[in-house]
Amino acid sequence: MRILVITQMFPCRRHPVSALFFANLMRELASRVEDLTIITPRVYIPKFLTRIKKSWNKWYIDPMISTENGMKIIRPHVPALRGTSYEGINSLLMQYSLFVSLSGMIKKRRPDLILGYNMLPEGIAAVGLAGMFNLPAGFWAIGDDVNFFTTHNRLNYYLSRKCVENSDIIFTESRDLEDRLRELFGSSFPVQTFYKGIDVSNFQDLPERDVLIKKLQLDAGRRYLLFIGRLTREKGVYELADAFITISKIYPDIDLLLIGEEFDRNELEAIFREADLLNRVHFKGMVSYEEIAHYIRVSHLFVLPTRTEGLPNVVMEAMAAGLPVVTTDVGGIPEILENGVTGLSVPSANVGKLTDAMIKMIDDNRLRGKCVENARKLILDKFDVKKNVDHLYLKLQNLVPERRTGPDSPVSVTGAVSE
Repeated sequence: MRILVITQMFPCRRHPVSALFFANLMRELASRVEDLTIITPRVYIPKFLTRIKKSWNKWYIDPMISTENGMKIIRPHVPALRGTSYEGINSLLMQYSLFVSLSGMIKKRRPDLILGYNMLPEGIAAVGLAGMFNLPAGFWAIGDDVNFFTTHNRLNYYLSRKCVENSDIIFTESRDLEDRLRELFGSSFPVQTFYKGIDVSNFQDLPERDVLIKKLQLDAGRRYLLFIGRLTREKGVYELADAFITISKIYPDIDLLLIGEEFDRNELEAIFREADLLNRVHFKGMVSYEEIAHYIRVSHLFVLPTRTEGLPNVVMEAMAAGLPVVTTDVGGIPEILENGVTGLSVPSANVGKLTDAMIKMIDDNRLRGKCVENARKLILDKFDVKKNVDHLYLKLQNLVPERRTGPDSPVSVTGAVSE
């Protein structure tokens, strides 16, 4: 089986952890198929303009073609307009740009199917491009593409609907997202929930806490609450800030670690400065994937009070590593976290209930132990990428039955697809 995947989100020098979990899935899939080529378009900016704005050089730091983990990576430049309103136009620009730049390769290598990761623009481009070559196609719907971009304007919706209608297979990140897709476009399309899962091996056999505390330059005498995600209102960081102000008064030995893109750092610093807590809040910015595992290992509690979400990989990582979780009951989170069984969940944008849940998980050792044990078992059973990729292989193989599809089909398939 030869597969062509189109995704703007993929690890690269410019963004080493971009869509890392999808990249892990593709790495596992590459070992099971004849050929897997990743097309990861990047914004076209005329080279001479990089002399005017140095930050635009980031679109040129990665090679046009490389081979990584058994996958061929091609990074063509495509024109794009900035803004949610233009996602439909950008989908068409991507489709026709890729047709011009890749048609020779597609005719020569003749992939069995084309997939997009994200409905707008990659899914629309993938399905449209596949139609030009009479190939089966599909895409992953991952969150904002369905919840926000699709309904932003008529063109976005029209192109999204055509993409759904012409797809041979559609994967969603969660049942919640699958329901939303059916609500928008009806139930007659080949939509199913597929859990990518995580590489649980990254969270096993980690160094001892004392070793990592020293490596991360933290204080062994402190306990740490951990947040990983974009520092934005949508991720609930302001509710977390208010909750921590209360928590800090009850537990003088607890600090807060904030990891992720620091969009609202200045606003958060102002809040913590007014509360005289800046010395107990540690902004770490973007860190490597290895360091994320280390921060999870040294922390006492993971908190993600997000207001909107698909199926957050970072919650699964915390669960796999044995770190108790407090989060919100939005999006696909209830599919991995059962309140009081594998963690604690609260309504979004509710500081009082968030604070109470954090205090409960800090104080109740019996609850912590039960949630940690149940959560780890759940992740190992249903959300291990090395197991779930086998189911993906079989689903894709069924789209191209006429061709010999590579190595023997995996035999054991459990947990990846929600019935």
